[in-house]
Amino acid sequence: MGRETLCTLSTANLLHNLSVIKAKAPQAKIMAMVKANAYGHGIRSVGQRLEGHVDAMGVASIDEAMTLRQAGVKTPITLIEGVFSPDEMRLASEQEFAIVFHSDHQLQWLAQAQVPTKIHAWLKLNTGMGRLGFSKEAAALAFQALSENPFIHQPIGVLSHFACADEPAHGLNQKQIAAFCSFVQGRDVVKSFCNSAAILAFPDRHYDWVRPGLALYGSSPLAGATAASLGLKPVMTFQTELIAIQKFKRGDNVGYGAGFACPEDMPVGIAAVGYGDGYPRGARAGPPVLINGVRCPIIGRVSMDMCAVDLRPCADAAEGDKVTLWGEGLPVEELADFCDHVAYDLLTGVQNRVKFVWSLD
Repeated sequence: MGRETLCTLSTANLLHNLSVIKAKAPQAKIMAMVKANAYGHGIRSVGQRLEGHVDAMGVASIDEAMTLRQAGVKTPITLIEGVFSPDEMRLASEQEFAIVFHSDHQLQWLAQAQVPTKIHAWLKLNTGMGRLGFSKEAAALAFQALSENPFIHQPIGVLSHFACADEPAHGLNQKQIAAFCSFVQGRDVVKSFCNSAAILAFPDRHYDWVRPGLALYGSSPLAGATAASLGLKPVMTFQTELIAIQKFKRGDNVGYGAGFACPEDMPVGIAAVGYGDGYPRGARAGPPVLINGVRCPIIGRVSMDMCAVDLRPCADAAEGDKVTLWGEGLPVEELADFCDHVAYDLLTGVQNRVKFVWSLD
């Protein structure tokens, strides 16, 4: 059997979250973000489960796109970071992957490439994210180059990315919207701007395509809002079990560095999970776990393979009891609040030795 440290994944919750997103953006097509191994949920299994339910899938690299194709996924795929060489340009054309163009060298590769089929192209406009994309002035020249190229399907797409959509009142959001509107005005283009947070915060900016990521996996993309309040359900539930229960005396130390001293005689559970599994080592004191439906705080330092849990709130806990680290009943964003992490970081950080099992729902 081995360590019972596993992630249980719910197809029903994945499709439920997709239905919530569709209800929020009923006029837009859905490009589901499955990059970064589907936010840690498994790119093959998530891609297969979304097949037939979304209009496209977004990935960061052609390797991820090919993984989906090899898994039998036939849904259109978009390379969100574009291609990284002329050879990838040709392969993307052969596989009919849509390409995001964000730099001059990609345009040069296109001009020199012998592509076998026409390419579906997106132009990336930097409206304030300050990451990838053309400035407004450079974007006008890039748009002209793509519009005139005989190997590009028309009309082309124009997309951008919010920097602060998780804080809807942030002043940069309106500046980005204004920059995007200024560029697309008068141009015959397909438009996309909204990630998960923007889908919820800016319903008038859904345009032709929305690109949900975090919300699809059941975590809140908005600061100050819980997933449950948004109607989202966690796809991943990360659990382990208690492998020992210790009876410690007042003043006994727990963990590396003797960072926790028992304030009284107390039971302490040892859970089979640590930073070697992807549980954050740097969480400040007291992140909760669930044992028999009761919240119990982690005490002392998280070690590579184990962590200690204060069992005073759950005195009837026994060896072998399940310990929920995040998921059903305990949102991942709550743990993120205890450490210098965000939900994205925690979900994508679960390590290979953790078993992944899709529930039969």
